[in-house]
Amino acid sequence: MLEISRSISLALRRRDSARDERRVFKRFAEDRALLESLPAVRTQPKTLLLIRLDDIGDYLVFRNQLGAYRSSPRWRGYRITLLANQAWRELFEVLDAGCVDEVFWISKREYLESAEYRMKVWRELRERGFETVIAPARTRPLLLDDLCRLAAAPHSSIGCANTYPHHRWNRLSDELYDQLFAPSSELLHEFQFNAEFAEWACGVRCAEQRPRIVQPFAPPLAEPYLLCFIGASTRSRRWPLRRWVDFIRAFRRTRAERVFLSGNNRAELEMVPVLERRTGAESLVGRLSLTEILAWIAAAKAVVTNDTMAAHLGVSFDRPTVIIGNGYNYLRFSEYPRAGIARVRTVYPEVFERRRRERGEGPYEYHETVTADIASVPARRVLEALEAVLGEPRESSPQDFRDMPSQAPVAPGTIAPGSAAVAMAADAALAADAEPAVQPVPPAF
Repeated sequence: MLEISRSISLALRRRDSARDERRVFKRFAEDRALLESLPAVRTQPKTLLLIRLDDIGDYLVFRNQLGAYRSSPRWRGYRITLLANQAWRELFEVLDAGCVDEVFWISKREYLESAEYRMKVWRELRERGFETVIAPARTRPLLLDDLCRLAAAPHSSIGCANTYPHHRWNRLSDELYDQLFAPSSELLHEFQFNAEFAEWACGVRCAEQRPRIVQPFAPPLAEPYLLCFIGASTRSRRWPLRRWVDFIRAFRRTRAERVFLSGNNRAELEMVPVLERRTGAESLVGRLSLTEILAWIAAAKAVVTNDTMAAHLGVSFDRPTVIIGNGYNYLRFSEYPRAGIARVRTVYPEVFERRRRERGEGPYEYHETVTADIASVPARRVLEALEAVLGEPRESSPQDFRDMPSQAPVAPGTIAPGSAAVAMAADAALAADAEPAVQPVPPAF
């Protein structure tokens, strides 16, 4: 029955993917026609626009390359503007504010949902008159990066040969750029890809061999602790509640460190009361800003997370990190050991590992992954991976917390009084011991 359910889910995913291909192609043609109504561009010399509109995790494996544009002889004397996703503004202003001359922040959600907002963004890009546009994203959304490149109407434009599964999108997208980068291998981790692209576009190679955050943060606690990020934006990336209960209980039987839970979505809030009651873990869910999360990750004994931005933050601070992944885009975002980066392990479902053994390394599309896959990962394997990374030596790093004062810990408990209904819902989910196998395909841009 499980195999039949999985087959139905995958068939629905492929159908929805084909539908998205047609929808986006039509929408792009309509919006491109709208752009023709904008005034002619008045180009300002020595101006460079970097387009980086993807999500927080993508920014974290890109941000170490920003300095290459500032230090590049090719772009010396240019005024550099970053067109950026508002979602990671708080992190950028703490970590990278000095890397560009200005940032043009946009709300990705509002851009995609509001025609009026999109036109406002396009008009401002046209009015600024950029001489050169660089779109460094490896997978470049037609309705985001490419329409913004068209709106800016630069003298020259630079990008990567696009990598969407729909070849028609890629051909249309690539035609918009004067220079296209081709990486040395399609199997590169995203950090290595970004380093290669920056060297090609700037003539400057980043000295870092891994994502790294060097700014010091005062530890929130003086004692060691395990930090678990229990949520994810899509259910097919979310390790279920019952697995977290098993893992944390097993961890606490063998180790004395306190266990803290983190995340911000409704799903995490619903999981918290059961996890606190059944495991003794303490919740930070919904209580931390992005910059506060930095301090908690930087000082953690280890980080265990679904395949989310927390994984890249753990790696950036050289914390022992275990990623529970479903296999989607695994070579790009979760195969850190393959990229030569230590103290990271990813635990995948057996169905994915079997595919790797049978077919070799290669792309693993979203529509090949269902919720039941990640739910099948047992707590035992995650605990084994954690013990392995805790045993690896740490790399040398400028980050050192020994002489820094501790902050007061966040009080445990995040659920407001009267939230018994939330706790009951979480208990029901645990008792059900399963989640629906069919999940919606994420929006294609």
